[in-house]
Amino acid sequence: MRSGTKQTAAILIPMLVLSLLLTCRSFNPPIDVLDKLAQARDVPGLSKYLASDTSTSHNPFRIIGTNGAYDVGRYGWKAVELKGIENEEMVVFTTPLTSEDTGELVFHRQGDKLQYIPEQESFGIKLVRHKFDLQFDVQAKKASLVDRLELKNMSGTNGSFLFRMSPQYVVSSIVNSHGNKVRFAEAGGVVSAEKPDGEDEYEIKYSAIVDLPNYAGSIGPKEATLTNDYWYPMVARQPVPYDITIHSPASWISIGQGDLVEEKTTGNQRITTYRMDLPCVFYSVSSGPFKKYHQEINGKWYSCWSTQLSPGQLETQTELYAPVIDFYSQFAPYPFKGYGAIDSMVYGGGALEAYSFTTWGHGALPGEDAHEPAHSWWGGIINNSYLGSFWNESFAVFSEGLFRRNVKLGNVQERKLAFIREGNADKSYMKAAIAESGADVGGIGSSLGYGKGSQVLQMLEQVIGTDQMMRSMQAWIKKCSSKLSDWNDYEAVVTSLNSGKDIKGFFDDWIRKPGYAEIEGSNARYGDGKVSINVSFKGESYQIPLEVMLQFPDGSRSFHMVVVRHSGPIEIATAKKPTLISLDPWRRILRTIASDETPIQLNQLTSAYPRFTDKSHPEYLAEVRGNSRELGIPSDPAGKFLVGHPSSSPLIAKLCEKVGFKVTGNHLTYDGTTIDLTRESAMAVVDLGGNKNCVIGLGTTRIAPDFGRARLVITDSLGRFLRGKTEPKSSGSLVFKIQ
Repeated sequence: MRSGTKQTAAILIPMLVLSLLLTCRSFNPPIDVLDKLAQARDVPGLSKYLASDTSTSHNPFRIIGTNGAYDVGRYGWKAVELKGIENEEMVVFTTPLTSEDTGELVFHRQGDKLQYIPEQESFGIKLVRHKFDLQFDVQAKKASLVDRLELKNMSGTNGSFLFRMSPQYVVSSIVNSHGNKVRFAEAGGVVSAEKPDGEDEYEIKYSAIVDLPNYAGSIGPKEATLTNDYWYPMVARQPVPYDITIHSPASWISIGQGDLVEEKTTGNQRITTYRMDLPCVFYSVSSGPFKKYHQEINGKWYSCWSTQLSPGQLETQTELYAPVIDFYSQFAPYPFKGYGAIDSMVYGGGALEAYSFTTWGHGALPGEDAHEPAHSWWGGIINNSYLGSFWNESFAVFSEGLFRRNVKLGNVQERKLAFIREGNADKSYMKAAIAESGADVGGIGSSLGYGKGSQVLQMLEQVIGTDQMMRSMQAWIKKCSSKLSDWNDYEAVVTSLNSGKDIKGFFDDWIRKPGYAEIEGSNARYGDGKVSINVSFKGESYQIPLEVMLQFPDGSRSFHMVVVRHSGPIEIATAKKPTLISLDPWRRILRTIASDETPIQLNQLTSAYPRFTDKSHPEYLAEVRGNSRELGIPSDPAGKFLVGHPSSSPLIAKLCEKVGFKVTGNHLTYDGTTIDLTRESAMAVVDLGGNKNCVIGLGTTRIAPDFGRARLVITDSLGRFLRGKTEPKSSGSLVFKIQ
């Protein structure tokens, strides 16, 4: 027995020593060194520890220097150790997060190097469905959640996987469907957890103090919201459907994504359940003492929630959403029973889509918001991780213009001209290509997504036509519904539908290459029944759909489109000699637009001119402001914005006659269209001769009129465009006279 004891001790003592050495060993680089570098945002200093060469590849630390697209990292970064359940040694670079931006950075230690674990890594795990139970403790500013998460181990291997949340959420327990504890470890917003055997349901209990108003989630006495926060377990940004039951104070209303299932009051609690069957990446939920307006339009329910907007404003917003949702349903059927908007006092990002509603910040009535609802298709039905590019913002901005140009309200042909988006380029477009502009590139990614990408899509519409543009968007949804997607998938669809067109060349130039076109024209001439002009690129060339306007002595015009890829002459057949040629007359090409290219437009002058209002009609155009306000109509209208009625102002009567407004009592007629000035409006720029002009306005609307680029506009009671007059460029840069 004694000899056996000695032998056992001989084995155990070295093992114990080894265990202590492993436990106490110091890692290189030490965590305090990494933490100091993270706090200093020293990207070069951190990069020298990377296991992979970043000279020819993506640097995962870039986000620490750029602060992401939406200022993630504004509260500072720090480094913490994470020992996974399989004893994996990891480092997490952590910061308070905001959604639609990069998440926590995770690295495996490999000797004295750090091996990046991409956020797209799924570890063979597929998330099937979340079932959330959310308790708001308003006084403690605390959210307590239980997520009964259905998941599958698709890899068939044992081991661990990582899931991510915002770092304030702390997991207290994970239990599988058999009631057994699941091993896990957490650091920052990263949890290392044991993989299930095949398919299982994990009950994950976690909670957080949520107090980041105007940045991410916040809970307080006036509102509790987890919107703009990662309050749910994520693996590889997978789109996942979910159910949620929300416990809030009894007098509060809770709004979640999807369709309302049940709402009941029990004691001092209101319990509200939503079912979100559309798989999505970004989740929103809010609760507060909201007033609610709710109405059915064309078979769908439209809602608006606010603590401060009037019932009339809430009603107006629901009316504005209905034609937007109906128009976008051409892409694919709308997946919910209705749509709405939350007017939030603590959301700080302008507006955030939630696919069945939008969260708006700080009492701003959205108006005819056609951008956020577009995300129900671009980001909702087709999902975007934001890690590759902001393509869904490009499609939402483009769809907004597509709606305004084509919705069947008023004169559609006049709409098409009034709501062309200007192709003016931003210098930031030179810094990165759209295809490689995920959240970690910083504000450039946002600029390329909202700006360049949408402008490129408008040019693509010129190349393939509006009908084909609609078909391509419909086909993309059919192909990639409920999946993460990006520009390459859309390109494949466009290519398949447009044989014979150089779609690859277009995407090479505009999606895979940074920058924008700069063009010049020279040697404009007419002869042998055709106009010719040399078009050249300053710098790199790009495939452009170049529209050319010919203007003739009688004032008539003709428009022609030529796809140009290289410098050289272009020719246009015309039976009669024009007096001038205007290149890109509607200013659609993505390029630098010169200051002298913009014709006279209402949107420039109404804000620049002092406003004078007829004392007899102080209610007119209450939502439209000049750079100052005065009562009474001056004798000299030049350089002024005059608001009134012909019956009480002879000057306004003359100016109305000059632009073709015929006013009888409370009715105004323009070119066969009659409106009621007690609820509709008319505005116009009036030429006074001698390079002078003024603006006149008549009528009332519930919200400010939307006149796009027009110089004359007739609107309905909601300020929506019915009729208008929009001018192409006929002077300035890229306009050439024919002698």
